[in-house]
Amino acid sequence: MKSRLAPALFAPVFPRFDRPLMVMLPGLDGTGKLFAPQLRSLAHHFDIRCLVIPEDNRQDWPELSQAVAEAIEATCGSRPIYLCGESFGGCLALQVTQLLQRRLTHLVLVNPASALRRYAWLRWTTQYTSAVPSWLFKMSGTVALPLLANFDRIAQPKRDLFIKTVRPISQSCVAWRIDMLHRFEIQPSQLAAIKVPTTLLASGSDRLFPSDQEAQLLRQSLWQANIYNLPNSGHVCLLEDTVDLSACLKILGVLPSLQTVATPLRSSR
Repeated sequence: MKSRLAPALFAPVFPRFDRPLMVMLPGLDGTGKLFAPQLRSLAHHFDIRCLVIPEDNRQDWPELSQAVAEAIEATCGSRPIYLCGESFGGCLALQVTQLLQRRLTHLVLVNPASALRRYAWLRWTTQYTSAVPSWLFKMSGTVALPLLANFDRIAQPKRDLFIKTVRPISQSCVAWRIDMLHRFEIQPSQLAAIKVPTTLLASGSDRLFPSDQEAQLLRQSLWQANIYNLPNSGHVCLLEDTVDLSACLKILGVLPSLQTVATPLRSSR
């Protein structure tokens, strides 16, 4: 029996087993709920699963990535797999890809939080989260929301979804996941060994991380990577009214065709 603290995949819309699988790995919230605005358009092309990581989960990168890889393998059958990770989920996606690259058709990284490891000032400003008093943590959380999301580009219902999803996350959970980001490491040689075509969505107005610079750095090491620039977008870009992940993938020519379902599994180079 699975532990209630184990990460799990859920279908946010009615499953379509005749479509390639799209697995979406969430940001620091770990709920998968913030992908909701993208589901309608993506569901035309994919059978979608979102990952939920329980708040009390304390698996570190090796255990968490292994658990997610096993959940994906248990769900996918012989279908092509598209793996999408946003922010914290982008780091997790890179870890999972190293385990599953022979099965993956495409990797999508949306403003991956791997940027944290490159910038000493970001590491310094985030390392004391667990020491902040709970009342100050709640107050600072309200102040920090505009760093995460560009509210001028997000309609009110989606703003409400964001706040309702992010605010209840416990301080201990945030502290653990930020600490994980501090420990996240992936070498250029490991990136170069990932033989999976990759799309990088990069926000040019990200107030949290220099995501456009991070995308450029990742592209230098990844085997076959393209960048889709979002010059006016903030960190949580998939909530923005003008950002459609399905349309971005279509422009880059990486959306699956219906025939893709019957395509044999691609071997790793």
